[in-house]
Amino acid sequence: MIKVLNVISDTNIGGAGKCVITYCSNYNKEKYEIVVVMPKDSLLKPEIEKTGVKIIEIDGLKDKSFDIKAIKILKKIIKEEKPDIVHTHSSLSAKIAAKSFKNIKIVYTKHCVFPPSSKYKYKIFKLAYKFVTESLSHKIIATAQKAKEDLIYQGVSENKIEVILNGTTSLNILDENKKKEIRKRYNLTEEDKVIGLLARVEEYKGHKYFIDAAKIIIDEWGSNYKFLIMGTGNYEQQAKKQVKELGIEDNVIFTGFISNVEEMLNILDVQVNASYVSETTCLSLLEGMSIGLPAVATNCGGTPFVIISNENGMLVETESGKAIADGIKNVLSDKEKYEYMKKTSIKIFNEKFTSKIYAENIEKVYESMVN
Repeated sequence: MIKVLNVISDTNIGGAGKCVITYCSNYNKEKYEIVVVMPKDSLLKPEIEKTGVKIIEIDGLKDKSFDIKAIKILKKIIKEEKPDIVHTHSSLSAKIAAKSFKNIKIVYTKHCVFPPSSKYKYKIFKLAYKFVTESLSHKIIATAQKAKEDLIYQGVSENKIEVILNGTTSLNILDENKKKEIRKRYNLTEEDKVIGLLARVEEYKGHKYFIDAAKIIIDEWGSNYKFLIMGTGNYEQQAKKQVKELGIEDNVIFTGFISNVEEMLNILDVQVNASYVSETTCLSLLEGMSIGLPAVATNCGGTPFVIISNENGMLVETESGKAIADGIKNVLSDKEKYEYMKKTSIKIFNEKFTSKIYAENIEKVYESMVN
């Protein structure tokens, strides 16, 4: 039995948290014992509790990669739990704590793709980052090829990095009556074509360009095209101001925080991802694919490894409302092509992005480290 201690500092459920939940729901119980350490009052707790794995809550660590007070607490937990592997999710404190134990292997997952600082063009910074990162990690998992490229640019050895694309649990395809019921909540008619963007409402998620695309589509194709902005965030007020200035309030709906992703994705005709930085393997795109939802997504981070133009959607340039609008038109203008994309979305998901495949890939890394 291989014992793995996962450490995550998130208090909300973001991409890293969803990956931990997915793994805890699908790991090989005959070979592995899993423990998850998280901050007190994290929204992850009830979701991970459902998986049955052991949870240890600690003071501190809340949304911080480095928390000096947490290092001592984590050392005590590691000493008591005696794991074979400590798997850190962007927690520097956990890596430092685990390094104190000679026989414990450390794996670190890089979940985000923010552009590396320009300082890494200088050799001294590359060497410093390489030393710190490699001395505190036996193996690094990158959740997108772009994340791997960024790590190499910062000085990390390529042979230390394993690319594992995210996976997720397949959603259910709801029946037509249920879809009608959900649509009514948002005043959507059966004739409406519904295009949605499910993401935190932050500037880098590209809501500005999604709204620009909505204006283009509405002006050219009419008022039966509705656009859902699903989520909350710091850019919300600016997005609402833009919608008002463009005069499309009747066609752009801000849903607020979404607790039932399955319901919302089921009522969409097209899903859009408009990010222009920080995109690895977008989980909402994968969830949409699992129910045959074609997507229009920007050529950003790991997205080109998920969306293939004219197969399961359209890949378009970043920071362009026109490009997104053209992509939406391409998907919706040909019914036969649309049906092909629906079927292909499910096929690609089942071949590459299921939660089972994700868990198996993670465990291959674990086994290589222990063996």
